[in-house]
Amino acid sequence: MDQREQPRLDAVALGAVAASLLRVPARPGWPEPPFLLALPWGDPWRVDDLGFDLEARPLVDADDALQVLCRQQARPEWVAVGVVVEGWTVPPSATDDVDWRTLHRNGPSLRRHPQRRRVRTLHLVGRGGPVALALLSDGDVEPQVHASPDGGADGGPTGPLPDGLRRLLGLPTPPCPVTALELWASLWLAAVAARASRAPLDWARVAALHPGARLLQRSGPYDLAPDLVVVGRALARARDWDLLQRAAASGAEQASFLPPPEVAAFADAGMFARLVLRQVEPLWSSRCSLEGQVEASVLARIDATLQAWCLDPTPPGHRAAVASWGKRPDHAA
Repeated sequence: MDQREQPRLDAVALGAVAASLLRVPARPGWPEPPFLLALPWGDPWRVDDLGFDLEARPLVDADDALQVLCRQQARPEWVAVGVVVEGWTVPPSATDDVDWRTLHRNGPSLRRHPQRRRVRTLHLVGRGGPVALALLSDGDVEPQVHASPDGGADGGPTGPLPDGLRRLLGLPTPPCPVTALELWASLWLAAVAARASRAPLDWARVAALHPGARLLQRSGPYDLAPDLVVVGRALARARDWDLLQRAAASGAEQASFLPPPEVAAFADAGMFARLVLRQVEPLWSSRCSLEGQVEASVLARIDATLQAWCLDPTPPGHRAAVASWGKRPDHAA
């Protein structure tokens, strides 16, 4: 079938499909391994029953999905792709300290929360851009379904799996609000926090831990402290997200916080930035860990530098936690 003539599911239809796929009368036991699925177009093809065809591929774990997605080719007949995974769900109030801009991998563990419940989730992305998320908690019969006509818009759902599904269909992912300047500042504060736990640091030593110092010292020793604000901005321009992604995709840059070259090449700008930030301690977290670890005068200079860069190290609150899905009922991970 010519792809131009291929029907596309709207958000309502995609939500109905997602609900049907999780509304299984005899559910298998919990937990079940994750799997990728694709919905090919058929004639006739209906969303009001379970009569449509599916193509499924089991996964080792959720982390395996991204590696599979970046090597997968979307077939022309696929009208939607999705991932089914299992995890835990808790009330939104339990995730106030999650930075939803980055979904940092070291966020709070939901497995130990007293109100945790097992949940099976299905994230579906349609070829035209709509997205549907269905969640079925253990013991429930009806899944919760949230659908949006444009999952790539600012505020749409993000993360390795939602982003990867969109890229599989050639769709853009939501932009990442975190700048490259904040990335380098986050790496700087993480290095300061690690070093401060072992030995006292004055301002000169703190400034020298900024990633920009490594570039400047290639041409000889340099006292970075007086020019840290300028150097930080210069590094953010010289190593912005676009240039960093190109270097990662080509293999020229192989820092521990960068994704593998094939994943970097598969991602777009928003997805790449989020993948990097998942490996980096958030700015607010590193800043909090410096309390009591460095002298007050040094901490004041750190804060002044962050302010000069227009960066806010305030911990995220509940309003940030509900940003990507509006009135987000639960958090599953």
